[in-house]
Amino acid sequence: MKLNLFLSFLGLFIAFSSSAQQLKWNDPLKNKAIQGRIATEELANYYRLPDQLKSQVRSPVWSLGTNSAGLYVDFKTDASAITIRYKVSGSLDMPHMPTTGVSGVDLYAKDDKGNWNWAFGNYNFADTVTYTYQKLGENAHFTYRLYLPLYNTVEWLEIGVENDKNFKFEVEEGKPIVIYGTSIAQGACATRPGLAWSNMLGRAVPSPIVNVAFSGNGRLEQPIINHINQVDAAVYILDCIPNLALTKDRTAHQLDSLLTNAVDEIRKRHPKTPIIITEHSSGFNKAIFNLDKNEEYRKSSAVAYAFVGRVAASGDKNLYLLTNKEIGLDINSTVDYAHPNDIGMLKIADAYQKLIAKILKK
Repeated sequence: MKLNLFLSFLGLFIAFSSSAQQLKWNDPLKNKAIQGRIATEELANYYRLPDQLKSQVRSPVWSLGTNSAGLYVDFKTDASAITIRYKVSGSLDMPHMPTTGVSGVDLYAKDDKGNWNWAFGNYNFADTVTYTYQKLGENAHFTYRLYLPLYNTVEWLEIGVENDKNFKFEVEEGKPIVIYGTSIAQGACATRPGLAWSNMLGRAVPSPIVNVAFSGNGRLEQPIINHINQVDAAVYILDCIPNLALTKDRTAHQLDSLLTNAVDEIRKRHPKTPIIITEHSSGFNKAIFNLDKNEEYRKSSAVAYAFVGRVAASGDKNLYLLTNKEIGLDINSTVDYAHPNDIGMLKIADAYQKLIAKILKK
């Protein structure tokens, strides 16, 4: 009986090993297929910032820049099953954001008619994280898009399909929409990466998306302005007001100066590229009765409103304001004082999509 039991386990082990060995593993980093960041050089990691910026930015900015928020990989395959395996170096979750959003991946696919599809995967968050997608159909005409974790640092990642299946990485072309923002733009608190507003926007517009957002640290700082200014963008989005509250250490005049510097620096190299400055997405809602936060958000947004009005009146016809009212968050849209849930993320993405469609049509 013991011998039979041993042989049974041995048979299962051999079968499992054989099945695992039949997978062909594809490394997007080695194949230069990582999208969603500024490719100032061939980065040898899954960071969003190049090494030369480490000495120029504050420590929190650099640390958050190692997170893979907004990074994605496009590929084509006729495989009906796809396995993702990878390793992350940070905490798997946060008190207000689930593991699937902080550390998970998310698989979408666009068909030949331009319609987006989504597949759920069975996941296992161990030392090596795995997502397995089964019975997808043989969709050789699909362009798959894999979104990477929003709030963790990926050390390595591989995409596995069966050996006899075709697999090819794809890279989007065209001028990108570059987003410089805060935790909200980084993805807090989407339940999975594909529901971050920047990633939803990327599925709604024809342009690639670059995410340069840092939780608590989107402050219109010069090194990051210089970094995004290298890009010939379709649109620049400056969504930093949530991290630029008026305090005893930051006056309305100082906030106006930060906005002025950011726009002036971009205009030196890109005099006619559309720039969107965004009001705080929270506040202005009488049904949310935290008076202190509402007042804080209104004050900094008022500075942004006045700044855009003044500069536009002076002749810059390519500077735009996305208002709090246009975003339209309500009492069901956030997990806390400001961070959107999936409902809020959709509202933000829709507001940007509508404004960008008008801008690009113009």
